Amino acid sequence: MRQPGKAERSRSWQVPVETGFGFFLSLSIFLLMDQTGIGVLCVSAALLHELGHLIVMALFRVKLVRVRLQTLEIGIERQEARSLMIELCIDLAGPVVNLLLAAVCYRWGSMGFSAINYALGLFELCPLPMLDGGQALSALCQRLFTLERAGKICLAVSICTLLFILAGGVLLAVWDRNFSLLVLLAALALALCPAKKRK
Repeated sequence: MRQPGKAERSRSWQVPVETGFGFFLSLSIFLLMDQTGIGVLCVSAALLHELGHLIVMALFRVKLVRVRLQTLEIGIERQEARSLMIELCIDLAGPVVNLLLAAVCYRWGSMGFSAINYALGLFELCPLPMLDGGQALSALCQRLFTLERAGKICLAVSICTLLFILAGGVLLAVWDRNFSLLVLLAALALALCPAKKRK
């Protein structure tokens, strides 16, 4: 039996990467406007988050199909996992990496990077379709219920989550004149409109 050559093995690892001008433009503006240095930490946390997904995919031999670099988004397209357990492990790998990094950085005294990873990890666990928590919830519901019922459950949970963020945003705006949660809610609502599904 002929063994694959080096060239063939290297081609098997080649993954299409789609890049858009908006990704580099938004990233450049974000880093240029950052005067505190926190922007680099945010980008680092996001990259480590995606690396967590990729590592677990490699461990379970789930093929990576495509990587999309779009405005404020890194999308990973992959083959469907062989089991529910593998699917959940892949979906939750990113947030778990962030939460572990948060604990380690807190222990080492790096409070800034710890807080960023903690916030990103918890945010990605929110049960919304475009986030890892929503992907995990969808996979679990589709295995336990019919496709129609699973969709209704996920929709109901998403609406409740958005209403919770709305309530928190209104309280924060009234008490502290801080509109960050309302801006986040608007961004999430816009992301829900095209119903894009990402890893």
